[in-house]
Amino acid sequence: MTLRKLPLDITALAGGAFRDAQFRLFFFGIFFAVQAIWVQRVTLGWLAWERTGSAAFVGLVAGLSLAPALVLGPLFGVMTDRVDIRRAAFTTNALMALVLALLAISLPFSGSLALVLAAFAIGLISAAHHPVRMSLGPRLVPVSEVRHIVSVAALNFNLARLVAPVIAGAVIANFGAGVALWVSVLCYVPMLIVLPRLRPRDLPIRPPASVFADLREGLLYALRAPVVRLALVITLVFSTIVRGALEVLPVLADGAYAKGAAGLGVLTAAAGAGAVSSAMLKASGIGASGASIPPMVLWMAVLGQGAVIAMGLSPGWYLAILATAVAGFCATWVGVSMQSAIQTDLPDEYRGRVMSLWVVAGFGAVALGAFAIGGIGEILGIGAALALVGGGGIMIMGALILGVQARR
Repeated sequence: MTLRKLPLDITALAGGAFRDAQFRLFFFGIFFAVQAIWVQRVTLGWLAWERTGSAAFVGLVAGLSLAPALVLGPLFGVMTDRVDIRRAAFTTNALMALVLALLAISLPFSGSLALVLAAFAIGLISAAHHPVRMSLGPRLVPVSEVRHIVSVAALNFNLARLVAPVIAGAVIANFGAGVALWVSVLCYVPMLIVLPRLRPRDLPIRPPASVFADLREGLLYALRAPVVRLALVITLVFSTIVRGALEVLPVLADGAYAKGAAGLGVLTAAAGAGAVSSAMLKASGIGASGASIPPMVLWMAVLGQGAVIAMGLSPGWYLAILATAVAGFCATWVGVSMQSAIQTDLPDEYRGRVMSLWVVAGFGAVALGAFAIGGIGEILGIGAALALVGGGGIMIMGALILGVQARR
């Protein structure tokens, strides 16, 4: 089969977005930036496990890198709709690189406290970074292309989930976690280079208002839009359990199967492989939903909870890898569907505030899940913890499906 006959062409998947020079620049920068995100997440998780051997501490570090979004995400969403979004993106990317560089420098001389502080700093920066990142891309292309941008961004994010953990695992195993942190720092540089050249669409001029008034306005918009409201609830439940489970993979890889850093890379790459498969299907138009939530998405959310149970109860390493891949597949399918449902018809002037609520549900809730799974795993073992929360997730999603069907 020649290259011309390949069924998947990323330019075609993105509609006309890649014909826009600005989006091509943005994609070049974000391609490396998301590699940095996954390398740093794998490295922080491994450092937490290597230094303490504690499932609870792994959950703590993962949770701290995400928890600030629960409290500060909406406030940063208000600021995203007010400030120069290019400068905001430059600031958050630069600060992320700075924190990782400082951690890499101090690693030989510091203990677990430095890891906790670095995770919390990353969480604070991420609370601002995510609504900025999710608002910038759609404002670089015509409104008609926003749905395609969501799919392509997800494909890029999940390709990184496949590639970066393998790279991180190999670098950690051969050169140490400090070198892996420097790899992550370098991956932020391309984004810092291209950002000054971008020209995002201007926001409509609005009368001055207080932060509270803007926050209330964005919240009311989300509550009054049925699709947005349901998407946020589904994201909250799914992220707490399925994405929370994917944050404690260091415990599963080494604590349950004694596979070390290389095993962590394999499990995280398995989740990435499932995620990439899902993102490619979504980007090619299969299961396309636009500004709606079809029943298939709800059942995919249930399947994701079942995969978490299978991760905990798998009798062997290869079945655990397969279950992790299924969890990654479902995580991306549900995540892209929810983003598309929210972003497709979302006015630019609300984008930062509404997407900050998605960040609370999609990232902040992961912190709750990581805390809970790590704590339960410390008491009952990681297998029992995953089975327990996965079973709870199935019951909650079942109740949601029954509620949606009753309303329809």
